[in-house]
Order: sequence, then structure tokens, then C-alpha cells
Amino acid sequence: MSSLGDLIKTESRASTFAAADFFARHLAEHYGPSVAAVLFYGSCLRQSTDEGLMLDFYVLVDRMGAAIKNPISAVLGSVLAPNVYYHDVAYEGRTLRAKVAVMTVGRFLRDTSADCFASSLWARFSQRALILLARSAVIRERVEGGLVQAVSTMAENVLPLMPTTFTARELWITALTATYGAELRPESAGKAAELVDADLARYTAVTEALLGPALSGVYTNTELNHAAEAAHAWKLRRVQGKVLNVLRLIKAAFTFQGGLDYAVWKIERHSGVKLELTEAERRHPVITGLKLLPRLLKKGGLK
Repeated sequence: MSSLGDLIKTESRASTFAAADFFARHLAEHYGPSVAAVLFYGSCLRQSTDEGLMLDFYVLVDRMGAAIKNPISAVLGSVLAPNVYYHDVAYEGRTLRAKVAVMTVGRFLRDTSADCFASSLWARFSQRALILLARSAVIRERVEGGLVQAVSTMAENVLPLMPTTFTARELWITALTATYGAELRPESAGKAAELVDADLARYTAVTEALLGPALSGVYTNTELNHAAEAAHAWKLRRVQGKVLNVLRLIKAAFTFQGGLDYAVWKIERHSGVKLELTEAERRHPVITGLKLLPRLLKKGGLK
């Protein structure tokens, strides 16, 4: 049985399709010498294509001020990480589009660790991700360590929620469902099951690396005495996560080209709530972002 570190090392160094590699190189050039690593994750990675989709990247940098030329955006990115930007680039006669999050390596390592209460980063990177570029072998190993931390932290926070016995599949469906509830993306339980089933061998392998092999595929929960504490923590994360997501969406109005339209699209995609923006609202993104919150609460876009 492989260790979790070995599994993540192999997984994060896997190859992907050429367009994603090309875009990673573009991002490294765009953000300059401060770039330590570029991570690729999300739906395009899972489907091995960008057709009809937007690529998802995290760019990890030494310092926000060195990578982000706008000093206000750099400060905001340090206080409320990450900063999110829209990028597009011509590639083989077509346009590639990506949502790009930028944060420091240090913040990435902190927010994937067990010391971070907020679930956003460790939940996201407990799922499969590739390190497409790393400035050095040392940086690659540090980032791989963050990915290992993310898996461990996710499991540690979800295990007490499980019943007396459970399977690896049930553990990760519960994990993804819990984290969706703590973000501005109230996905159905069916979506979590779909993602886990699409990569079940991977989730089974990381569970075995964390908990050891299961007897007939079934684990016994040894964390039941922490169930009440864990349930309370996830209730707090649901409140914290939604507040942070709203603040990040407002911040994205400064940094994300077409940020308000992206926010409205994201809300409709994940909650079914459709909001129509006027041109006047688009001209005043911060005020509009603040106005969106009560409208979303009334319409059920935040649950």
C-alpha cells in the first residue's frame, strides 16, 4: 500500500492535455519571476478538455506585491485570499479561457493545513490537482506537501460525521457535500456522488493511505466521540464560508473582467436562481455586489 505522500506525488505529476500546459506557461510568464508554481484543477482536468468550459488554475507566488501590479489588489489578495482573475489567450486558432486564482505559497500551505478552520482551500485541493509548473524541486515538494495536508485535513474534519461503519465512497460523498454547504454553491448530494464515482479508485486509494485497508471495504468509525463537536464546527463553517464567498465575489468585481456577470452565472449555475443585471449595475460593481446579497437571500440563492 502506497503512502499518501507517494500517491499525491504521482497524481500531481501526471500529464494533461496540451492546451492546459500552454495556459500554465502563459500564466507563469504573465505573473513573472515571483511565480513559484501553477496548479490545474476542476472540471477541465476531470474531463480532459476545455471544450465549452473554463479552465481553472491556482498561481502560487512568493509575494502578492511582486506578482500583482495594482497595490490595492495586492493588499486585498493578502487579506482575503485568493485574488481571482479572468484570462484568455489565443491557441491554435481558438480562444482559451480561464479563471485564475492567485495567492502566496505560504498562504496556500497555511490554508490547506489542519490549523485552518475555513474549509475552502483544503476542501478544494483534497480533490485531484496537477502541479503543471514548479520553479524548483524544492517548491514542488512544498506544494505537494500542501496537497497531502489538504486530503488529511478534509478527512480529519469529516470522519467524526460518519456513522459507526462507512465506506471510502460514503466518506468522500459526505466530505464534498459538507464543503458545498459551506460555500456559495449549494450542490445536491447527487453531484457529490457523481464526482466521487467518477474517480472512485483515487478516493479509495487515499482513504486506504490515511486509514489503512478496510475490512471488506468497510471502516469502523473511531471518532464518534467527536461527532457533536464536528457537527457544530461545520455549522459555523457554513456561515463563515458564505460570508467569505460573498466578500470574495464583491472583491472579484475589481479584479475579474466581467466579474459581476461571472458571479451571477455562478449563482444561477449552482442554485438555479437567475438574476438580471442592468448596465447601470454593471457600472457600479461594488454597490451592486452589496445589493445582490439580500436579493439572493430572498430568492434562495444562498442556502
